[in-house]
Amino acid sequence: MAAATAALSVPELASANLREPDEFIDYDATGLAGLIRNGDVTPVELVEIVIRRIEALDPVLNFMTTPTFDRARSRATSIAPDSPFAGVPILIKHMVDVGGVRRTDGSRLLATNVPQHNVAYIDRVEAAGLNIIGMTNVPEFAGGFTTHNDLFGETLNPWNLDYSPYVSSGGSAAAAAAGIVPLVHGTDGAGSNRLPASTCGLFGVKPSRFRMLSGEADGGHDRTKTHQTMGRSVRDSALLMDFTEDRNQDFYEPVGLVEGPTRRRLRIGFVADAPGLVDVSREVARAQENVAVLLEDLGHTVVEVAWPADSEAFAAQWPAYFATHMVPLKNHIEALTGMPVADAGLLTGFQASFAEYAASISSDESARAAAFIEALPGLFAAAFSEVDMILSPVMPSAGARADSFHPDEVFSPDRMSALLGNLKFTGPVNFAGNPAMSVPLTWGASDGLPIGSHFVAPLGNDRALYELAYELEEARPPKDYWAPYSVKYIPV
Repeated sequence: MAAATAALSVPELASANLREPDEFIDYDATGLAGLIRNGDVTPVELVEIVIRRIEALDPVLNFMTTPTFDRARSRATSIAPDSPFAGVPILIKHMVDVGGVRRTDGSRLLATNVPQHNVAYIDRVEAAGLNIIGMTNVPEFAGGFTTHNDLFGETLNPWNLDYSPYVSSGGSAAAAAAGIVPLVHGTDGAGSNRLPASTCGLFGVKPSRFRMLSGEADGGHDRTKTHQTMGRSVRDSALLMDFTEDRNQDFYEPVGLVEGPTRRRLRIGFVADAPGLVDVSREVARAQENVAVLLEDLGHTVVEVAWPADSEAFAAQWPAYFATHMVPLKNHIEALTGMPVADAGLLTGFQASFAEYAASISSDESARAAAFIEALPGLFAAAFSEVDMILSPVMPSAGARADSFHPDEVFSPDRMSALLGNLKFTGPVNFAGNPAMSVPLTWGASDGLPIGSHFVAPLGNDRALYELAYELEEARPPKDYWAPYSVKYIPV
């Protein structure tokens, strides 16, 4: 992995004497599928093109964990051309079971773990004609605050190498922003698609709770985490949503294929900031104010509203709530090794010390945390009695520096509270269950990073998000914005 250096500006790189990008770089996944069906390129050729892109950019950005090049080459010869994506390559976040492919969750504990079977979600991804060409980097168990772990090192942001793509789908987001593939998989358990989508200039979605096919080996559903994509177009995400949503669930009507905007005008609640933790930076605030004006120009009504969740309480209750996950992990490691979790060498320092702290949390503290979490759906439902959708920042700043967190630092409640400041808009939405998205609408922040805008819809109304996303994409197209460290500018 290359050392972090200050990013060149796009104009500087565009005027540099670099080789032209390959002819397929400006196509989204839907467009590439069309080329395949027209005979302009084959899935086999696309695999080799993407491998060359990975080999050129991964040494700089370090987004890959487990390449699956031979598997992708083999599948490329047999993918049905009439499938939705017809053989377009995709990268998968290293936190889901793909049969025969190592899954580590970024932890030494799972360094040799190789699931034997796909989960249901991955079965449908592949049935949709997407060809898995590798797995992407994550913080250990998605529990860090930069995409950095002891197994694979640190992933850097292609917009500025001094910054992280953030968490936890950071490897996937960095790859998409670098132009490796136009569509990448991620999971979102507290903002893990929306946060890196914002810092990398991508469209990222968190569907409604239980909306998607299961990503769990037992066929169940995680209460906070859900699977979907980040990428360079709304239509790619909408197409895969249509193919991977669970049509047998009893909670909502299917979204179906959303193909464009609606004429319906919305009443949108605008949240400038949520009191507590980290204040929204002036740069991010200006970006969201500008988006609010854009919405009004498009005919929507925008009114100021308060954020439904208490940010301070969210940060205070988070450790106690996740103790239910960390204590069994601690007990397993100690039984496996016969030594304290901190000495076993199987977890990073932050996760090991968090596990030790979690064991000290009382049942009363856990009950208070659970009560807070269980109240969030009602708070968000009440907010949507007044508005159709909520606009807020994705995070208080444009991004996090790569050195702002290290996986071997020691957990403390105060440190965790400070780190959770960047999740104060995204995290509560996962606990409430609502669908949400990050839309790339602001470019050229002072640190070179894009700034996404966060939209939250009522539970089950994922369709409204996609309809608005199409409209915003048409009004402010992102397709001409490219990261300096991308295959648009770096020779492949």
